[in-house]
Amino acid sequence: MLEGTDLGLPILAGLLIGLAAVLWFALPWVDRQRRTARLAACCAARRAIVLSYDDGPGARVTPDLLDLLGRHGAKASFFVIGRVAEARPDLIARLLAEGHEIGNHTQEHLNAWKVWPWRAPQDLRAGRKTLDRLGIPAGSFRPPYGKVTLASWLAAWLSGQMLAFWTLDTRDSWEHPRPIAEVLARLEAQGGGVVLMHDCDDPPRAGPGHGTHIQAMTMAILDLAGRKGFALLRFCDLQGENPNTPAELTPCLHPSASLPSPRPAGTGCS
Repeated sequence: MLEGTDLGLPILAGLLIGLAAVLWFALPWVDRQRRTARLAACCAARRAIVLSYDDGPGARVTPDLLDLLGRHGAKASFFVIGRVAEARPDLIARLLAEGHEIGNHTQEHLNAWKVWPWRAPQDLRAGRKTLDRLGIPAGSFRPPYGKVTLASWLAAWLSGQMLAFWTLDTRDSWEHPRPIAEVLARLEAQGGGVVLMHDCDDPPRAGPGHGTHIQAMTMAILDLAGRKGFALLRFCDLQGENPNTPAELTPCLHPSASLPSPRPAGTGCS
């Protein structure tokens, strides 16, 4: 009996560890796949493209992007790092004044899969508090590297922030980004999408000329939208947090069908 009991304990412990791993990593991963599929379907139904930029605002890249977007009357979504936003309040003020969405990208850009369990929710909440201090009603949260655990998922839900993933990664922050022609072909084939780019000045893995590449990528997407009749929306326009969205653009990411639920209408789009 004792030998059987001794053998059973490791098996039980292993099962419990496996169950914990499923809850901690697998459930958020499955939720991400579901959200990404719904984003793709929503954008295709609208023939919409969302230009989204992470890790900024960059002192050099972001102003040039804003100039380009302004010349074309386009709005975008910027998921900012809290400590960077604090250091560049002038750029945050400009983003707000020009009607772009500002979302939470945490305070320190920690990878939720590579830090102690409590650090990722702390980083999320700290980023949200920074944006609150700057007067930014951030209704969307984009996790760094797209990595979510059960703890960070719950933290987003409890703080009323919609998880904001993407459907097309341009890999602009990689050493070898996707060619612009490939990005355009994917957008056209998929009928639109949420495009991930980065407006930080010097991504660690990117080669030289990142700022120039992002300008060219954005310009090419703007040109594609004009030629092919794509609507250029912010992420919050898809999830129904913009009270000025025209009736013909009724949000297809309805709050009742998404978890975590967004904040009340009108609080998510700057």
